[in-house]
Amino acid sequence: MQRDDTGSRLVALAGRVVTDYEVWTEGTLLVEGGSILDVSPDDSLLEEADEVHDYGDSLLVPGFVDLQVNGAFGVDVASEPHRLPELSESLPSTGTTAYLPTVISSPESLYEQTLPELAATTRNPGPGAEILGVHLEGPFVSLEKRGAHAAAHVIPPDPGLLAHLLELGPIRMLTVAPELDGADDLMSLAATRGVVVSAGHSGASFEIAYETFDRRAAGVTHLFNAMSPLHHREPGIPGAAFAHPRVVCGLICDGLHVHPEMVALAFRMLGPDRIYLATDATAATGMGPGEYPLATRRIYLDANMARLGSGALAGSLLTMNEAFQNVLAFTGCTIPEAIRMASTAPARLVGEGRRKGRLTPGYDADVTVLGPDLSVEAVWRSGEQAYPREGVPR
Repeated sequence: MQRDDTGSRLVALAGRVVTDYEVWTEGTLLVEGGSILDVSPDDSLLEEADEVHDYGDSLLVPGFVDLQVNGAFGVDVASEPHRLPELSESLPSTGTTAYLPTVISSPESLYEQTLPELAATTRNPGPGAEILGVHLEGPFVSLEKRGAHAAAHVIPPDPGLLAHLLELGPIRMLTVAPELDGADDLMSLAATRGVVVSAGHSGASFEIAYETFDRRAAGVTHLFNAMSPLHHREPGIPGAAFAHPRVVCGLICDGLHVHPEMVALAFRMLGPDRIYLATDATAATGMGPGEYPLATRRIYLDANMARLGSGALAGSLLTMNEAFQNVLAFTGCTIPEAIRMASTAPARLVGEGRRKGRLTPGYDADVTVLGPDLSVEAVWRSGEQAYPREGVPR
């Protein structure tokens, strides 16, 4: 255990600590200066702490990492980038401590305005969930598999435009349809700039998808949704993902986008280290019935889902704590396995696996406290309590 020399206080968090493979029923985390200093399966670290927070039978888990957030709590990332600090401050209430604000297929004029604002917010972070970069979902996707993306803003691969967008903002993930002419050049450019390439909104065949996973793409965006289907004569992208040894797949576990039995099938085929839970949340998440923005589009929230005017699903209303509870129910996985899908796997996919997604010494002190009913009781981000915040009602 190596203490820093800044004289910062030692904070102990006690409870049921969830590690990669087990749950320590009387564990302790020792936090200093925004990082985890030490972890113990018992209470032996408590006497070293200047401040103790005993959470009893509650679970201490790594903060959730969400790689696909179009918005939530009335805020739309693409059309209201100036409100990103509001979104970041609200997300810890769902257990999320890090995320990728997501921009779906949009006109170039929107990117010109939005990406620099997102970059400025990322450089000057406030309290709340940490912004890891931007997920650019489109515009280089399949017109036939565009889902809620406006047809007018779906365009063929254009390396010059992508290079320009990469200069405008901190793009961390790019969703692209790999079967499109010129997509290979896009994926090569993204990879050389350290951007994670993810196949999605795509009609790619099994062969094209598998080759793409071998050469370019590390991920799949919302497995099963807006892509070539799993079919017994043409396995499509899902079949290629199941057959490939490395690609990591996002899943929207709300019970609407993907049937629970298909979630269970994906878990059996891929395991907890090759699935990441993602919400695909929209501005309607956490809100009441009404009309909300989604980039250039309008979506309409009824009692339990958001749709376009055409009736098509448009993003989700899911939160990460709900996704965590659902994947436990749908698959029968263990709590450590669910945490690897909610925290560890997404952190690793975007290159943050050395500092986020695990409760281990040297990692960021991003900790979500889940009560016995798995509701979010408290959240710590970089060693500071982010939820509930002092003076803010729970």
